[in-house]
Formats: sequence, C-alpha cells, structure tokens
Amino acid sequence: MLQLKHLKPFAVGGTRRCYIHPEDSERCVKVLRPDRTPEARRALEKGWRRFRNLKGFDDQWKELKIYRRLNAKQNPRIWEHVPRFFGTVDTDQGLGIVTELFRNHNGDFPGNLEQVLPDGMNQGLRAAFDEFKSWLREVLFLSRDLLPHNIIAVENDPEQYRLIIVDGIGNSEFIPVSDWFRFLARQKIERKIKKFDYRTSILLPDK
Repeated sequence: MLQLKHLKPFAVGGTRRCYIHPEDSERCVKVLRPDRTPEARRALEKGWRRFRNLKGFDDQWKELKIYRRLNAKQNPRIWEHVPRFFGTVDTDQGLGIVTELFRNHNGDFPGNLEQVLPDGMNQGLRAAFDEFKSWLREVLFLSRDLLPHNIIAVENDPEQYRLIIVDGIGNSEFIPVSDWFRFLARQKIERKIKKFDYRTSILLPDK
C-alpha cells in the first residue's frame, strides 16, 4: 500500500488531492479528499438522491471508466492533451489513480488557465490555444465543459506552451449519442470551444 499521509499534495481540487508518486517523480497519484468520498457526498444529499448508488457519487470510479474508454480507442493522439493513464494503486487514503505528471521547463508545476491568463496572452500561449482547439476538432475529443481551472498551461520553454486537460475529461451525456455519430460530436465540440473561448477571454487583463 502506498503511503501518502506524510506527504504534502502539490495540488488540491474540488474533490481530490494530487501527490507526486513517492516511487516515481514523473507520475501523479490522485485520491479523494476525505470530505468528498462517496459516503460523505451522499450524506449531504436530501430526498431521493440519498438512495442513489454510491458509484454515482464517486469521481474516481467515473474517471476510471473514462480512462479505460480512452485506452480502448488505441489512438496515441489522445495523450497529446490528456495525462497518460498508468492504472490504479491502493493508498492509505483509498484508491489512487496514477497519471502522467507535468512540470514547466524550470521544474515548477504549471498553472491552470485561471492563474495564467490574468497575466496576459503572449504569442506562445496563443499558439498553444490554436493547437489545442485544432486537436479537439481533429481527434473529436469529447469532454465536459472546458473549464479554465481544469486545464493547465505547461511551459516547455519561455515561449512555448502545451495545454493539458487534467480534470473534467469524458463525455457528459447521459446517453452518449455524440460517441456514436461523428456529426453530433463535431457540433458538440464547436459548442464547447465557443464556451471555452468566452470563459478564457474574460480572464484576460483587458477584460
């Protein structure tokens, strides 16, 4: 069992903590926060929602389903903007999801777009945005809403960036019709990109 309790997470999100893998510094281990376990989340619900299956409250289980679906596609281009998945591990904080860990060229952890964009949009970052949107269209990558805090800007050098979706991956449709029909996937991706452009534009300093 992997021991994480003595380590400090390098990032804490709405439901999870992210640790550097103690046995591999190039990998990340994501575990649920104690207050966001399926049991804790269900206890806060009222009415009929309290009787839903625990899996419906488990973000780890949901993400594992998505990663397994992505692996099944056997398309290496998927991992250009999504962390590679290396399976799961038992930890002292529950099930851990192991993924690729990203750092900037200087060793720092990348900031997400909410942190980066208030400093402005330089040429390298703009090129990364264009490349990211082209990738979405070409790969037909279906995701939840492209929220700025779920996307990091990895600084490969002072003028070159790569955008990585670190949370919110996967088709959010209850019936995944966009997975079955390419024209629906294209339409959905264009809607996501339009919202993404708006959400990122209002973070820029001139807004």
